[in-house]
Amino acid sequence: MAGNTSKFSHFWILLLCMLSGLTVGYFIGGLCSEISFLKWLNDTGTFGLDQPFQVNLGVIWFSFQVKFNITLTAVIGLLLGIFLYKKIV
Repeated sequence: MAGNTSKFSHFWILLLCMLSGLTVGYFIGGLCSEISFLKWLNDTGTFGLDQPFQVNLGVIWFSFQVKFNITLTAVIGLLLGIFLYKKIV
């Protein structure tokens, strides 16, 4: 049982490192967009659902839409987050 808890906690540490890396990457990308020769680091690739997926069941109605904006600095931050995870664990 202790082995499963350890794997479960490692998953959350990895997720935290990846999300931290993405956040720092987006922040650095925003700073780079202000500098003329570094604007290319903040070029965005967008993918996902343009129109929300909607379901109306009469009693309940919901809408679902997912859209991702990926920048080069976010990917670099994500990779650095994974590298940090490998160093921690």
